[in-house]
Amino acid sequence: MIETLTAWAINYGLITAASGIAAFIVGWILKKIPTDKWAKTFREIGRKQGRAISVCATGKLKTLWSGVIEPVFIDTLDALFFAWWSGFVDGLKSDN
Repeated sequence: MIETLTAWAINYGLITAASGIAAFIVGWILKKIPTDKWAKTFREIGRKQGRAISVCATGKLKTLWSGVIEPVFIDTLDALFFAWWSGFVDGLKSDN
């Protein structure tokens, strides 16, 4: 019984220590890459994905895309996502 508890404690301690070290290393690497480079890369990826969807939708669905989907759905999705994201980031930055 004591051997099982000791083995569990050692394993749990090693996993916790390894997780902490891994988090430190990832954080250190992320600090070395400027935020504007990350933002530029993600913005370009998103732009390419958006263009791909837009090009696919402008075939037979051009009138539906231009009349309904783009002005209503996309603008609403844009507003809701950024509102959520702003609140999410504010929550992460809070000290409460």
